[in-house]
Amino acid sequence: MISLPPLIVSVQASSSHLAPPSILLALARASVDAGAKMLRLEGVEAVSLLRAELGIPVIGLIKKEYSGSEVYITPTLAEVTELIATGCEIIALDGTDRERPDGSTFASLCAAVKAAGRLVMADCDTLLNAELCVAAGADIVGTTLAGYTAASPSGGGPNLDLVRSLAGLSVPVVAEGRYSEGWQVQAARLAGATSVVIGGAINDPLKQTSAFLRSSQVGLDGPILAVDIGGTWMRFASYEAGIMRVLERVPLPRIPEERTNLIRSYAARASTLRVAISTGGTVDPLTTEVWEAKPIIPDYVGTNFRTALPDLEIVALNDGLATAWGHACLPQFAGMRVATLALGTGVGFGLVDRGRILKGTRGDYPRLNDMKTSTGETFEDLLGGAALSSSPTPEQKIFAQRAADEAIKLVRSLYYPDAIVLCGGVGLADWLSVDAVRSPYGADAGLYGAAMLLAAFPLV
Repeated sequence: MISLPPLIVSVQASSSHLAPPSILLALARASVDAGAKMLRLEGVEAVSLLRAELGIPVIGLIKKEYSGSEVYITPTLAEVTELIATGCEIIALDGTDRERPDGSTFASLCAAVKAAGRLVMADCDTLLNAELCVAAGADIVGTTLAGYTAASPSGGGPNLDLVRSLAGLSVPVVAEGRYSEGWQVQAARLAGATSVVIGGAINDPLKQTSAFLRSSQVGLDGPILAVDIGGTWMRFASYEAGIMRVLERVPLPRIPEERTNLIRSYAARASTLRVAISTGGTVDPLTTEVWEAKPIIPDYVGTNFRTALPDLEIVALNDGLATAWGHACLPQFAGMRVATLALGTGVGFGLVDRGRILKGTRGDYPRLNDMKTSTGETFEDLLGGAALSSSPTPEQKIFAQRAADEAIKLVRSLYYPDAIVLCGGVGLADWLSVDAVRSPYGADAGLYGAAMLLAAFPLV
C-alpha cells in the first residue's frame, strides 16, 4: 500500500486555458516544489507526462461523458485499460451505485485495476456506497462525489459529516470536494481523513478569479423588492444602486396566502422578479422554507416562498440575521465583527464576523430572545414590543432598560464584537439608553438587511 500524504494536489484542466499539458506541468511542478508528495490528475496525456516529469505517485482518472449515464469518472473498462497503461499507482473510479454505460460494475472495474497491480480509489457520495466499494475491494475511499449526486445534496461546503462516517471504515479516507480554506483541511484531518485533495483552490485561476469577482460585487444592476415580515407589519421597498425607496407598510395579514399575494403584487409594482425577504421565524436559506416560527406570525411554519412564488427569484433569511448582515455592509462596519440587537415586536439577534453570518446550516439564529434574564423572564418578555405595547408603563420601561443593559453585557462577554447596533421600534425608542450604536437605517433596518442579501451575500 502506498503511503498517502496529508495533502494531495489535484491538477486538472477546468477550461481550455489550462488544457495544454505544458500549463498543467508548470502548475503541478510549482506544487511539487512547494512540498506536494502526490497528485490527482485527469486524462491519459496529463497522467503520463506529469508522472514521468515529476516522479511522484499519481491518482489517475479519466472524465468521459456517455449518453444516458450520469457516471463520468473512469466510467468503463476502456478508460481503466488506458489508465493502467500510463503506469499510475492509483486509479480513481466512480464509487456510486449508478448504472455504468458499458454495463460493468464497480466490482468488475475494481478487479481489473487490482489484477494489474494498481490500487483503487472509490469516489463516493454516501456512506452506504463507500461501504459497498470497500466490500468490493476498494483500497481507498473518497468523498469526491458528495454533494454532486441525487443521493447527496450539496450543503454548500465540504461534507465533513461524511468524512467522520467514513473514518470508521477499514481503508484510508480521502476528503475531497469544495475544500478551499486551511481550517477546512485541518478539520477534515481531525475528523479522520488520511488525506485531503485540493484542486481549484490551488490550481484553477478561472475558479478563483470568478470567486473574487463575485465577492467584489456589492451593488445591484437592477431593482429588487425588499420585504420585511414582522409580527405586526409587512414592509416593502424597492432597492436599486444603493437607493432605497420605501413603498409601503401594511398590517401583517393573518392568512399565509395573503402574505405571498402581497409579495407578488409589490414585486410587480417594483418592476422586478428579484425578491429578498427578512422575516421572523427560522428560514432555510437554501430552500426558503420557514421551518420554525412563533405564533406571533400565524400559520407560518411550512411556508416556502419559492414554492408559493415560483415565478420570482427569492432569497430569505431570519430577520435578526438579515439585519445584522445589512449593518455589516455599512462602510463604518465593513470587515468588523458586528452584532445587531433587533428590538421590535420580538427580539432578534445576529452576528457577522469577517463577512460571514453566524448561523446554522438551516438558517438557525443565536437564540438570545429566549434566554432568561436575571429576573427569570426572557429577553423577549421584557424587551419585545408585543409585551411592552405601544405605550409601556414606567415600570415596564425600567425592566426593559435593565434587560437591555443585561443583553448588551451578555453579547459583549460571549462574542466580543467590535460594535453592537440597535434597531427596531423598541431599540430606537428615545426612552431606552444603552451603550450601543443606533442603526443608521432607522426604522428601515430590516428592509436594508433584506436588500443586502441579494446585493452582497451569495446565499444562492
